[in-house]
Amino acid sequence: MDDAFAAIAARQGGVVMRSQALAAGYTEAEISRRLRRKQWVAIRRGAYVDRAVFDAMSREQRHLAMIHAVVRSLDKPAVVSHNSAVVLRGLPAWGLDLSLVHVSRGDLHSPRIEAGVHHHAGELRDDDMERVDGIWVTSPARTAIDTARINAFEAAVVVTDAILHRGRVDKGAILDRLDSMRDWPGTCNSGRVVEFADGRSESVGESRSRVTFDMIGLPRPDLQRVITAPDGEIIGRSDFFFDDFDTVGEFDGRLKYGRLLKPGQDPGEVVWREKLREDRMRDLGFEVVRIVWFDFANRPALAERFRAAFARARRRRGGR
Repeated sequence: MDDAFAAIAARQGGVVMRSQALAAGYTEAEISRRLRRKQWVAIRRGAYVDRAVFDAMSREQRHLAMIHAVVRSLDKPAVVSHNSAVVLRGLPAWGLDLSLVHVSRGDLHSPRIEAGVHHHAGELRDDDMERVDGIWVTSPARTAIDTARINAFEAAVVVTDAILHRGRVDKGAILDRLDSMRDWPGTCNSGRVVEFADGRSESVGESRSRVTFDMIGLPRPDLQRVITAPDGEIIGRSDFFFDDFDTVGEFDGRLKYGRLLKPGQDPGEVVWREKLREDRMRDLGFEVVRIVWFDFANRPALAERFRAAFARARRRRGGR
């Protein structure tokens, strides 16, 4: 990649606008030649990404590049919102449709979709907006509400859990803003999502696990419970703890072990330590149920595993 192109792209999600390329010294002929030879990819009219960079991008990174392209080409002021605000803020976009760039505008009377952009109409208060990487984007509270208005419950919980986990806004502030939008389309789902959301969830897998528990009729667990031995030794922290059933739930995503790694530590050592931790929990009389991604595709089977664990714990306690 040329240095001039790379320097501009690094500041704006990998994309370079035609006007920027011309200002950097590229000629119209050079731009056309690079596109013809497929050295650059036109992701939008007048917006280019280096082919090697584009091929290596995740879907979230490609959407981020599109966001930068859109905000630099719109002729009316707009605020990045909904699913696009999730991506711009670096929040997990699991389950979100990223086929359109979403922006909100206070000057519209009705929404419209045009040239790959969903223009949402609606009031934007001053506290609904802030700048991220030089781009106007909806606030954390407004992002949580708007995302839940247009997406399925599970995907919206993943986003709202992550927003609360970051600590920039609390549930009360989101509910206050939601109360002023209660007549807007989709806010009924937003209310359910915000009520259910919990900032103690630390990953997509943990958020999806909580939604799964609700779907299969399990009680809501306590999150991040510290497990201690009778002598006060801290055994570990559980993802989920079912108080009435002496049962621990652990989401076993591969990324979890990456988070636990210390510099220079072998992944196998971390897995072994996790096994020892689980054995200690069982020694203390707790049932332990591990959840993996595959379980979300077979939720009835997961329900049976938890109910079997609850039954074993009940028998140990003499049927209480």
